[in-house]
Amino acid sequence: MRFYNYISSMNAGLILLGLIGIASAIGSSLWPEMFFKTVYFRLLLLLFFVNMALCTFNSIKKLVAGKKRILHNKRQMLRSICLIMLHSGIVLIIVGASLNSWWGHSVQLSILQGDTVEINRIIPVNTPFQVKLLDFSIPFNEDGSPAQYYSTLQVASSGQNELQQTISVNHPLTFAGVKFYQNSYGYLLNAGAEDGETSKDLLVQDGDWISFESTRRTVKVFKYIPHFDPSLGMQTKSLEPKNPRVIYTVYEGEHMLGVGTAPFKERIKIDEQTYITFAQVRPYSILTVKTDPGMPLTAAGGILLMLGISIVLLMPRKKPNRSQSDKEDIAS
Repeated sequence: MRFYNYISSMNAGLILLGLIGIASAIGSSLWPEMFFKTVYFRLLLLLFFVNMALCTFNSIKKLVAGKKRILHNKRQMLRSICLIMLHSGIVLIIVGASLNSWWGHSVQLSILQGDTVEINRIIPVNTPFQVKLLDFSIPFNEDGSPAQYYSTLQVASSGQNELQQTISVNHPLTFAGVKFYQNSYGYLLNAGAEDGETSKDLLVQDGDWISFESTRRTVKVFKYIPHFDPSLGMQTKSLEPKNPRVIYTVYEGEHMLGVGTAPFKERIKIDEQTYITFAQVRPYSILTVKTDPGMPLTAAGGILLMLGISIVLLMPRKKPNRSQSDKEDIAS
């Protein structure tokens, strides 16, 4: 009985809540991708769930046991109901968070305009379907910073087009329990390499190397700069592609021969009969694809919790001559 009283007490709940907060702060900083799925974090959630479930049970038990007395005291009845709402809300939040921890998934998806991805290959889903990126656009502010990112997605299931929607930051698409959030974007470069009498088309990004058959020289794609300004060196003046350049370096073996800035569609000589041309930049969309089966419970718990807190805060102040029974109920 002593153990039951302690595990269902407010002190135990506050200690567990503090441990969860400290563990979350440390774990999310050191191991953001895996901490919330570890046994230790789930054990803390389980203990906190037991504590809140027992607190809720005790509150309901007290309300039922003293219903005759409480029904004649509207303030006491309202406070008892608020306590049950608070505890129940926390229980629902914990259950929802646990469902997300065990069965929820979240992955980053980088997709080029025109590409199609089989969603069941990157995340478990009940209904297999495909997503195609029809269009990706970035409107810019006057200072050259991105104002928003827009991805127009087409969803197809069993060969039939089911849905088409343009998503942006904070405006996701939801289909078959899977949510697609606009996260960010990146760049790929279309390049052409001429190597003697042969040529090839390439799709490269920062850090990639381009090699040739007819020479020992290689080219490293160092950095794409959307708004090149010679006075700023390697830094872009803005993210809007007003004066795009590609910074590249040429090596012979391990020896660096030089650094160049290549405008788009300009033929750059690397060696005899060896050239490269950067044709265009292709921005790609970065989406967060996730399933969160516990979200309805978490949302319902949050609403209950906030309602309980709001009612308590809006209640009129206690009268100075309240009874001892009122004091005991408030303390509980």
